[in-house]
Amino acid sequence: MPNLVVAYIKEDKVAPYLEALAAVGVPESDIFRATPRRTATIDLHALLARADGLLLTGGADIQPCLYGEARLAGANLDKPVPDRDQLEWDLLVEARAHRTPVFGICRGHQMVNVFLGGSLFQDVELQTGRQGHDNFIDRGFALDHLAHDVVSTGIAHPFASRLERYGHPAVNSRHHQAVKVPGRGLVAAAVATDGTIEATVTPDPDWWIASVQWHPENLVEQPFHRALFEDFLAAAAAFAGRREARLSAGAMR
Repeated sequence: MPNLVVAYIKEDKVAPYLEALAAVGVPESDIFRATPRRTATIDLHALLARADGLLLTGGADIQPCLYGEARLAGANLDKPVPDRDQLEWDLLVEARAHRTPVFGICRGHQMVNVFLGGSLFQDVELQTGRQGHDNFIDRGFALDHLAHDVVSTGIAHPFASRLERYGHPAVNSRHHQAVKVPGRGLVAAAVATDGTIEATVTPDPDWWIASVQWHPENLVEQPFHRALFEDFLAAAAAFAGRREARLSAGAMR
């Protein structure tokens, strides 16, 4: 079973992600739980050298300075969490160096985008005027509340193909920010009916990245959402296999 790194900040928020991974066969013993405190004395380069996959979870808004913007007047931004921003940035630096598969969820989706040079809408409603069921703002709904459907962009990628097989699956987006400009190498794989980017992937065969704006960890009992974790696990297993083959080949020389 692949060894995974799961990045988060609050101990009381990580359980759904661990439960979703357990549902697809990953025991907690195979997961390194990365928080700023837990990694304070950890060599992240060595950690990612051993890891087979990196999962970035949901949480507070990313500091606008990381995508070259000042705080927008009137935007309802969360209190900054600089140590989390820094940790996840550093983890992505190492993931890129090792080509470790990355799965981003909600904030994680946005962090991947920002790391790769993309930008965000600091406040979707304020900046675009989008309202109604596609506005996605957290209004106290249940965690599994299905806010809207997503639609494949039709790109030639397994993720988009999976979306097409499931039609227009309903998702539980609950956020007030969204990807504005995709980062380098990222392409939109799914959008909401108002055009908001809901999922991105990279077509790079050497670095598997997939990210979604919604919360599949709360919907893992549904086949489509469970399949997202299965895809991540398959990518991590394939990566581990390639690394083992390289090490074996090197040892035989």
